[in-house]
This record gives sequence, C-alpha cells and structure tokens, in this order.
Amino acid sequence: MSALQRAAAAAVVILVSIGVAVLAIGATAGPTAVEPTASAEPAPSVSVAPTASVLPSIPEEEEALAILREIEEQVIAIRGLPSAEIGPADLITREQLGVELEQLYEEYPPEDQRRDDISLRALGLLDSGQDALELQLQLLGDQLGFYDDVDKRIVIVTDAGLDAAAKLTYAHEYTHALQDAAFGLDSLQTDATGEDDRGLARTALIEGDATVTMLAWAFEHLTPEELMEIGTGTELPDMTGIPAWMFNQLQFPYNEGSLWAGTLAGDPLSPSFTDIDAAYADPPDSTEQIIDVDKWLAREAPLAVEVPDLATMLGEDWEEIDATPIGEASIRIMLEYLGVARDPAYAAADGWGGDRAVIASGPNDAFALAWRLAWDEPADAAEFLDAYRTVIDALPFPATAIEVNGGDILVAHASDDDILRRTVAAANN
Repeated sequence: MSALQRAAAAAVVILVSIGVAVLAIGATAGPTAVEPTASAEPAPSVSVAPTASVLPSIPEEEEALAILREIEEQVIAIRGLPSAEIGPADLITREQLGVELEQLYEEYPPEDQRRDDISLRALGLLDSGQDALELQLQLLGDQLGFYDDVDKRIVIVTDAGLDAAAKLTYAHEYTHALQDAAFGLDSLQTDATGEDDRGLARTALIEGDATVTMLAWAFEHLTPEELMEIGTGTELPDMTGIPAWMFNQLQFPYNEGSLWAGTLAGDPLSPSFTDIDAAYADPPDSTEQIIDVDKWLAREAPLAVEVPDLATMLGEDWEEIDATPIGEASIRIMLEYLGVARDPAYAAADGWGGDRAVIASGPNDAFALAWRLAWDEPADAAEFLDAYRTVIDALPFPATAIEVNGGDILVAHASDDDILRRTVAAANN
C-alpha cells in the first residue's frame, strides 16, 4: 500500500456539512441528489477507555445507548442485512480522541513513514518540509466517528451528547458493521500491497454503500430541525497546510462512491441493495469502474502494465520504495493539484487503460520515479501527455513525459538530471 493510498485511507474526516446541505434541501423540497458525508475509517486499531470524569451520567448513557440501538434496527430495516454482533458504541470526547491518535503514532512503523514520505515527494505531492503522518493526524483529529473492523467496535466522538450529527454518524458507521458481518470487509483487500487503485475503488464500494444507507436513514428518521442543526452547527475541519490532493482523494470514496452506489440502488428514499450486495462477491478492480458505471457494468478490466525493476537497474545502493497502479481517480486529482484546471484534468485522465508507477530510493536522498500509462485510444494518450507537460516545469525536480513504444506514455521524475536520464533508459529497456 503506497503513501498515495495510505494517506487517504488513514486520514478520512467527517464532513457532515457537505452531506447535510443536501439532506436539508431534501427535507423541504424533496431529494434531488445523493451527496456524501464522510466518516472515518480506522487506522491501526487503537482502544482507549473513556475516563469516568468525561462519561455522561449513567441515566444519560443508558438513554444514549437505547437511541443507538433504535438506530441500529432502523438501519437494518433499510439495508436489509442481518444484525451485526458488536458491543455498545464507545462515546468519547475529542480530547480522548487525541489520546487515541497519540497511540496511532506508535503503531505507524518509522520505516513505513520513511517510505511514504519518499513516495509522496517523488510524485510531487509532498514538500520537503511536510510529513505525511502529521497531515494524517491533523485530518483524523476532526473525525466524528469510525468503525474498527479489527476490534469490531464503533466509536462516536461527541462533546455535545448524542446530537443529530452523532446520530447521523452512527447510522453510517453501523452500516459498516453490517457490511463486515455479512461480507467480511477484509476479503476486499483494500490495503493489498501494490494494488492502490483497486483498493481505492473497493473503498468507494464500502463508503458509497454506507452513504446511500445513511442518507436513506436520514430522510426517514431525522427531523427537519435536526437536519438544519447539522447543516448549521458543524464546523468544517481545519485544512490549514493540508495539500489539496489529500483532501480531494479522501473525498473520492464518498463523492464518487455514493454516486456509483446510488446509481445501482435507485430511489434514494427507498434504495434497493441487490446489485450492491452482489458487488461484494465481485468487487470493482479500478477507480475507472467507479467513475464510469458503464465500465463497471461491462466489467472493463484495467490493462496490465509492466515497468522494469528500476532499483536494480539504477545500482546496488538503490531500493524499491513502491510499485503500484495509480489509477484514473488519483491521476485526475494529481493533475489538478499540480496546476491543471479541474475540467481539463478530468478529461486528461479519461480514457485511462492501465498504469504502473515504480519509485526507487538511492544514496544521499536520491530518488527516481518511472510511471508508465496505457490508454484506450491514441487521442487519450495525447491528451494526458499534453496536460502533464504543462506541469513539469513547476515540479521542484527534473521530470519528463514522453510517448514510448506501443503508444504508452512514460512519466519520469528524479532527484537530478543524470538520474532522470538513467530512469528513462531503464524504463524503456
């Protein structure tokens, strides 16, 4: 699992105001679209028992847990899956969440941190003064809840009691518990090494499903006043210093995933989950299949793209840091972050057929990236090549993008001109 995927997977935040803006419209004028609110997926499993001083009183706690049990029954009725055998939710404060995040530091191995930072810098997505883990923790600090599929545990972060935002969050997270019990979320291998694009696509299945369920629950069970409470009372997370690509990529499973799942489910007030259930047995293999539902229905598989062993060809002091497809979703997000306007960036990523990026690290902080991309049509390759060439000069290191044999495009980044030359030669070997 590369840094590009891990940073998104570990740094999902609650953006309740986005989804609730649509919910509030739906409550007064009928729903017109399905838009997501994000919920937090667990990073490495951590567990901190709330202290007595911050727990609600026993009667208040019992009342809150009774409300959550009622939400569980309501979600089961909408989603149509058997009950999940999990314990009562952990209601914690944001201060307690901070304690859990401190433990997260200890569960993120330093070697993984090093590789992530090298990969992100080689892609042009992280400045030299930035640290991926610190950015992840900043985003995690604004979450309102998560389902931990290791400890089978739901955590709801609320300093205001069981308010409307907490209820909405619980409907989403309990859907994850139902998914896990019915299908086994581990079976989707969302964190498989060297399968970043596939992992992001399958995360979109999981989150799109949960968002469609959550919105159907909200339309049926939240009052207009509760919807407005969420829409007006929830602050957006602090995005100071967060790279735009990270924010946009963490939204992908919710934005595009909910549109994909909503297309399969039909009526947002009374969704049918038959096709979504079937997708867990035959899950998507690329974000292209999430972006274009027709390619999902046709099961258009990504093309296999090979890149030579870059580290070996650069010398014995080099090591491979990452090797994975990046995929259509991340390509358009990267292009936009690097300076291409949104519509041209999305157009340049369209027509993606398959890709593979290999990143290697050498002595004295040297690095090299060889990224080969296959396209559906020559015109698609040319459009991507034109777009990428517009951002090369803005990168803080030598880079090139060229057409290679077979109509593929090769993108190469390196820490100096000589390594760039050697990288291009190695990738064309």
